[in-house]
Amino acid sequence: MGTEGRGGGAKAAPGRPSPLVPLRDLDLLPTPHVYPLREDSVLLASSLSVRPGERFLEVGCGLGLSALTAARAGARAVGSDVNPHALASVRSSAKLRGLQVEAVRADLFAGLGRFDVVACNPPYLPTGEEDHDPDPWHDLALDGGADGLAFVRGFLSDLPDHLLPGGRAYLLVASLPGAPIRTRGLPVPAPRVQVVDLVGDRVLPAETLWVLELMARSAAPSSRQTGQAR
Repeated sequence: MGTEGRGGGAKAAPGRPSPLVPLRDLDLLPTPHVYPLREDSVLLASSLSVRPGERFLEVGCGLGLSALTAARAGARAVGSDVNPHALASVRSSAKLRGLQVEAVRADLFAGLGRFDVVACNPPYLPTGEEDHDPDPWHDLALDGGADGLAFVRGFLSDLPDHLLPGGRAYLLVASLPGAPIRTRGLPVPAPRVQVVDLVGDRVLPAETLWVLELMARSAAPSSRQTGQAR
């Protein structure tokens, strides 16, 4: 997830249809040991397209903004995380808002089934031994390994096995000065995954963020498929 010192909102790319429900839960309060709402969390949630009745999974949910957004759209929402503090926060937020969100402790997709929609704002900061956050739970939300892409590799490798036929995924990607990504396609090879579209982006002083809509290569093309990100 993102760098320190972020705040504010984000918007979907021009021309992108709005989510079926407004992005409302921006009052999620900071919780000890849980990654707070920042531009990356908001951009991902505002870029989702979710239909009522769909099975939805937010991987590495943190405070669960995307899972709550999907639940408001009528999806059967699940938020997964290895951080028990994050799961407690999601359960509390969902109960307070009268929403149904199942919070499950899982590493990536371990023990989980298949879904119509998967969303993920991964840990993406390049992290050496001297860069770790002193809070181990917060560090999990930031540490992307030496090149910032360790979590993304695992996510893309496992994703096709957890999408229902015709399912789609939304992945937030970041380009940082220390580890620039020069294309808005997939940042690592993923032979079983293809890009459908670029559905959200934001340029910040310290980084550029974008959200890719993905599908498994064996799935039938959707009506929106372009084959390449813009």
